Amino acid sequence: MLNPVLVNAESFQEAWLKGSRLLVQNKWELWNLIVHITNPNSFDTIFHRSVSRFAFTHNLLDPKAVAYTIFPYKLYRRYRTASNLFHVYNKPHGFYERKYGSSKYWGNYFRRMTYYEGTNGVINQLENIINAINNSRRIHKAAYTIVIQKPGGETVKPLGGPCLNYIAIQQEPSTPKRLSLLCVYRNHDFLERTYGNYWGLCELLKFIAAEIEAIPTGITCISSHAFIDSHKRDFKRLVDSL
Repeated sequence: MLNPVLVNAESFQEAWLKGSRLLVQNKWELWNLIVHITNPNSFDTIFHRSVSRFAFTHNLLDPKAVAYTIFPYKLYRRYRTASNLFHVYNKPHGFYERKYGSSKYWGNYFRRMTYYEGTNGVINQLENIINAINNSRRIHKAAYTIVIQKPGGETVKPLGGPCLNYIAIQQEPSTPKRLSLLCVYRNHDFLERTYGNYWGLCELLKFIAAEIEAIPTGITCISSHAFIDSHKRDFKRLVDSL
């Protein structure tokens, strides 16, 4: 039975840990894992060092590198505005081309949010949403969606395509404005990707909230399939130690 499994946690780190423990208890895979993170600002430095050290010693992707594919938060802090960030990231020979240009799929989440190449040209989905919210007199609770996958080959690709499908931006009818995200992954690797994914989504939420003068409230992330497929014994030791 593919019954949904629900995890509630304050921080993305606690959410990742709870999800990881469930995977350890369920033969290393789950379907329809629903994770809700209530505080995108919460960050435990000591916890993070343990996860980063594990990634380094096992030759895995660095969590920061994974987070950066969703939102390059240090670039935003450096360039301070959304328009500056989009320009520096997407311009010819800019950040994206220098860092990820040789890869067809790795590192393209933020690129597709801000430089989605469709049949009618390039679309900056994030910029359109930020402008739409700022220019609207009404609060539209569930009108804004960021699409990552491209129709056609990527939607039937078992391996290699983007695992993040889409992000819904949700506003609550309140003063001040409150903002949350709903994110859907088709496949979620808890060993190497999920920790950084959750971190990057928290940074993305804070960015959008800052640009529309809202309070970032929470993230709900649905993983159609969550799994761990290697380093299982060492991973269990890490989880037990946290």
